[in-house]
Amino acid sequence: MNNFNSVLLKITEKLSSLPNWNDLSEFLVKFYKDWQELGNLVQQELVQARIEELESNYHSPRTKKEKSYYTPLGEITLKRRVYQTDDGLKAKVDQELKFPQDKWLPIVLELACALGVSSEFPNSHKLFQKWTLNNLTEKTVANQVEKSGNILQNQEFNLYKESNNYQINKSIESDKAIDLLYIGVDGVMTPLNKNQRYKEAKV
Repeated sequence: MNNFNSVLLKITEKLSSLPNWNDLSEFLVKFYKDWQELGNLVQQELVQARIEELESNYHSPRTKKEKSYYTPLGEITLKRRVYQTDDGLKAKVDQELKFPQDKWLPIVLELACALGVSSEFPNSHKLFQKWTLNNLTEKTVANQVEKSGNILQNQEFNLYKESNNYQINKSIESDKAIDLLYIGVDGVMTPLNKNQRYKEAKV
């Protein structure tokens, strides 16, 4: 209940601070940014409260470790209790709440990849920061897009290979020859900016 009241208080304060306006476009741009920032604060508070609710049932130790995640409303940093295991320090709550292993939530990664292959990286990076408030470098976004492309490429290749082997085995059993057509696709050359070289994006 205290957490709920805190959220309501933040919303009330934000509503009371809205200025008078005479330009709809300017007002909505400011409103959008302000409420992105407010939403990020609220979501972090709600998630942290849920973590602490679950961890209240845990026993010692009480050592806490921070971890950050990229969300559609910006980056959030959460504190979780960690326990020593054979694989190092682990947080029980990460598994209970299905936290991703890395910082990227799927919906944020999807947007980064969509922007990264449809525009120059400087422009896609600018839009990504504007729409999500995640303050990442251009190189960080570009590397993640390329990493995702490599994963997708390997998945599609493995599916094709499994299907192709099945067709070949089927052909051998029936003594019928089949025609195979191999097509190689080596990514898309995306310009980093007007003055620099191109970089390959494989998504």
